[in-house]
Amino acid sequence: MVKLGGILSTLIIEKFGTDEFLSRISDPFWFHSLSLAIGFDWNSSGTTTTTMSALKDYFSESDHSIWILGGKGRKMRDIALEFKTLENSGHLSQSRVSDIREKGRLVARVDNVLLDDGFDIYLQFIATNANGRWAIVQQGMDPEVRLARRYHWNSRSVESWLNDGRGGISSSIIREKVVDLSTSKSEGHRKSMLDLSKTKINSLAFSSGKQMTLETFGHGYRTLNLDRRVNWTRLRQIYEYQPSSFEDLFGMHGVGKSTIRAISYLAEVLYGSYPSFTDPIRYSFALGGKDGIPKPVNYRDYDRCIEFYSELLGNLRTDNSDTRVIVNNLERNGFKLSNDNR
Repeated sequence: MVKLGGILSTLIIEKFGTDEFLSRISDPFWFHSLSLAIGFDWNSSGTTTTTMSALKDYFSESDHSIWILGGKGRKMRDIALEFKTLENSGHLSQSRVSDIREKGRLVARVDNVLLDDGFDIYLQFIATNANGRWAIVQQGMDPEVRLARRYHWNSRSVESWLNDGRGGISSSIIREKVVDLSTSKSEGHRKSMLDLSKTKINSLAFSSGKQMTLETFGHGYRTLNLDRRVNWTRLRQIYEYQPSSFEDLFGMHGVGKSTIRAISYLAEVLYGSYPSFTDPIRYSFALGGKDGIPKPVNYRDYDRCIEFYSELLGNLRTDNSDTRVIVNNLERNGFKLSNDNR
């Protein structure tokens, strides 16, 4: 796996450059294809650790065009030491090392705190080149169902980390409801959370003391007994700090998943704003698999898809206005079409 994965990666780098290789690493579909090509099971959470570790081993002995840091558990905690070694080697400047380290911490917190999907981050790999470009592959585990999901990031899109900046997520399940504060759909709710963080603690405690459930709404029952207490001490510290932006609030020391969840809940109660509850997962096996996993191939769906895109391409050549709307929607979601597509 080390040799084959390394050779394939080197061919890509020599033909397209290191920036393109990092771009591909941050694409969950390409990454999964690479792991299958070099010999790993399609549905195992271990593919992330094994594939990235194989590439890390290969590039540690290569010409230093790519550096891969981090890993699982203890190796994830050793990222700081690995970055220090990389900085001392002279391959990356101190400022670039500091920037990449900070972005690594940022996206780990985004997937662990702002996306409350039940998966806790326990693994992170950071791949970077001499230009300071990077790709991050990290993974979270839900111990209750014993399943993992993988998150991909790229330096080209991280500036939109609060507005759907991921390269994608790979998972075998889609959750019916999550709390996603990392999407543009939650922008209004994030503003409410910021406003709430500047509100006096006494008024917050008074206003949130009695709530309703959906089941009892309109039936005269006005009290909801919460399983967890709100950490009013932490909220008081946030109020005294007076964060100037949501990024400022999110970056405060000690503000973790439970604090963000509490502020989100209180903002919903007081301001009537709602975060996005949609899991940002998309299916990778849209039509099924030939081995029946995760479901048998639906040939009727295949035929309908072929018919749809064939008609779309035919109308595109005649510049049909209705077709142009569909094409624009597809392109906004990352699916590029042109008259030369086949």
